[in-house]
Amino acid sequence: MAINSEKISSSLEDYLEVIAEILEQNKHAHTKDIADKLGIKMPSVTNALQTLSAKGLIFYQPHSPVILTAAGTERAAVIRRRHAALKTFFSEILKMKETDADATACKVEHVVSEEVMSRFVALTDAILKQPGAEELRKYLDKTMPNLVVHKEEENLISLDKLSVGECAIVVKISNTLRGVKKFADLGLVPGTLLEMEGHAPFGDLMRVRVMGSSLSMRAKDASYIWVRPTDTSVEPSEPENALL
Repeated sequence: MAINSEKISSSLEDYLEVIAEILEQNKHAHTKDIADKLGIKMPSVTNALQTLSAKGLIFYQPHSPVILTAAGTERAAVIRRRHAALKTFFSEILKMKETDADATACKVEHVVSEEVMSRFVALTDAILKQPGAEELRKYLDKTMPNLVVHKEEENLISLDKLSVGECAIVVKISNTLRGVKKFADLGLVPGTLLEMEGHAPFGDLMRVRVMGSSLSMRAKDASYIWVRPTDTSVEPSEPENALL
């Protein structure tokens, strides 16, 4: 039983996952199939298979199909379940493109604990299946696809030029802005959705809504924050005032 719980690298977990997928599709998994699937050269695949064999997770002999042991089959099933659960979260909740959701799940599945995974699953199920979450589902459908930081810098304006009532997504923040970390701690980072609430009658103070809070900041500081206006609205909530 010690073999089942033995820690293996994320790379070796990828091999187990791919072997299981190939076996499911083709009923047999050859070294070349694994190399092609992972986009890795044959010598590297051979070394990895030898390591997995030494750990008792596969049966491997040169020029013969790779076979998962009982321990390897169990480990691969766990990895694939984690991948599927995370991919569902990223695609159905965060509304990421399927290819991006798949790639992100492949990275995250190796580092989250079982406790965190259970929370991902519980949250996903609650949002997708609970009748009371219908409004949240509508909000996610509308909002998440718009939270994209584009590489191009066209159509950007500085935050101080945003009209009252207009919403925008933060695209970049100038390195010359003093107190960048302070702004980041309050949610003003690339990808954040915000709304201009108003300007003070006198002076250069302005107020924006970010992550459910109303933040007061100087227009001079806002001029270092570049945003892209969007039609997506910020959900109303009770403000927690913060003065920058």
